[in-house]
Amino acid sequence: MIIMMMSNNKQLEPRRKTRKKSRRRLRKPIIFLALVLSSIAIIMSAIAASEHMNVRSAGMNTASVVIPKLNGGNEKNTEQGIIPGESEQEQQTDAPSASGSDSEAKDALPENSQEPESQADSSANATKPAKDSKASVPKVVYLTFDDGPSKYTDDIVAILNEHGIHATFFVIGSQIKGREDSLKAASEQGNYIGLHSMTHDKNILYKSGSSAKFLKEFSKVQGMVEEITGTAPWLIRAPYGSMPQIGKEFRNDIVKAGFKMWDWTIDSKDWKYTNHPDKVMQEIKSQTHRDVEVILLHEKKQTVEVLPQIIEYLTNKGYAFAVYKPEQHFSVNFADDQRL
Repeated sequence: MIIMMMSNNKQLEPRRKTRKKSRRRLRKPIIFLALVLSSIAIIMSAIAASEHMNVRSAGMNTASVVIPKLNGGNEKNTEQGIIPGESEQEQQTDAPSASGSDSEAKDALPENSQEPESQADSSANATKPAKDSKASVPKVVYLTFDDGPSKYTDDIVAILNEHGIHATFFVIGSQIKGREDSLKAASEQGNYIGLHSMTHDKNILYKSGSSAKFLKEFSKVQGMVEEITGTAPWLIRAPYGSMPQIGKEFRNDIVKAGFKMWDWTIDSKDWKYTNHPDKVMQEIKSQTHRDVEVILLHEKKQTVEVLPQIIEYLTNKGYAFAVYKPEQHFSVNFADDQRL
């Protein structure tokens, strides 16, 4: 019996060896196939990840355009940033120069005031937009109107509506009473209402050298505008411009109070050219050359008369009209203080 079993084992041995060899032969292509499938899976994962990144990148590229930052002039660099030279600030006065240079030009007062005011040179100190490598970014202009609301507010808003554009209005608290409806309508029709103090009085706002009265006035007019429009604006424009009245410490206080502050890149001098809208137009033509312009205008008769021409000229120059939006804020002040 044992001999027969041994004989059978001997007969089965070649078959077992054959089966083992067959298994080995099958194992190799299976391993190879597994490796190929693994490689394909890795490649597909990499492609999917790449496509995801491309989609995300494309989404970022279609986001809203960021307005270029603006750089100020007539300042010196410090480790803290670009700030006005203190000695330069002390030397500047309110009196006009003998040559009548733009640096001593007078900003407009409210209609019921006769005293002229000094302002920073809107050409030498005008902020300049940084170059943007994206050719697709359009040229943008912000029309801004100071010293309202006034009897001209409704006319200005009507012209803006006719052209399908909006503007930014910097209002004086003492001008609001009796014109609440005009102010509310301007806001409801898509214009931004900014702040331009309560009194527009240089002695009250700046003579003490402290920011206390300045901030008190802007807080008060802010409350008035909020009561009428339902929104508390934080964008201010300093009467007479921020230079040379507002120095570094003064700006620190404005920042702490949470306000943002705009000057301008173009002074239309409409406050100067009473009954001469053609000269206002000449000023704008001579100063318009940046990719981003913020034009200083006032609620004046000559401004209303020339406004349609201004809009037509800027449109032909390829500018898109923009209204200030807090979520798209960018810096426009003569000190190039990026905090404001």
